[in-house]
Amino acid sequence: MTEITITIEEAAKKAMGLIIPTLFVTGIPFFVLHGSEPFLDWNFKEVLFFLFILIAGIPVHELLHALVFGIFARGGFKSVKLGIESKTFTPYCHCSSPIRVQYYRLGALLPFLVLGVIPYIASLFIGSLGWWLYGYFYIIAAGGDLVALKMLKKIPGHRRVLDHPKKMGFYVLD
Repeated sequence: MTEITITIEEAAKKAMGLIIPTLFVTGIPFFVLHGSEPFLDWNFKEVLFFLFILIAGIPVHELLHALVFGIFARGGFKSVKLGIESKTFTPYCHCSSPIRVQYYRLGALLPFLVLGVIPYIASLFIGSLGWWLYGYFYIIAAGGDLVALKMLKKIPGHRRVLDHPKKMGFYVLD
C-alpha cells in the first residue's frame, strides 16, 4: 500500500485558491451575456428560495458521492459512511472499502458537475443570478474533491484506492 495524503490545512488552502479565479471564469461570461439586470431583479421570496436550495444542496453533495461509492465499492452501501466532522462541522462521505480509481474519480466529480457546472451552464441560458451563484458556490464547495482528483492524477484507473480513515487522501493498493 502506498499512502497519498495531505493535511486538511493544505487541502483547504488549495481549495481556497479557486475562489477568485472561479469568480472571474464564471462571472465574466454571465455578466457579458446578461448585464447587470439579473443583479437588480431579486425579491425577498427569491432570496429565501435561493438560501433554501443552497442549504439543501449540502447533503445532496455528500449523497452524490455516496451513490457512486455505494454502487462501485466492494462492500456496497454498507461501506459508505456519511457524517459531519465535529471540529470543523464539515460534512463528509467516507468509503471504507477499496474502490477503483476510475470510480473514485467519478464519485469526486459528480457533485462538481451536478451541483456546480450544470446550474452554472443553465444560468448562462436563462440569465438567473440565483443559478449562477448556486453553481459558483458548489464549484467552490467541490474544491476538496478537485484536490483529491489532482492527487489521483498519475494513478491508473484500474488501480484500487481506499479512503484514508483520518487524513485527506487515500491508500493506493498494490
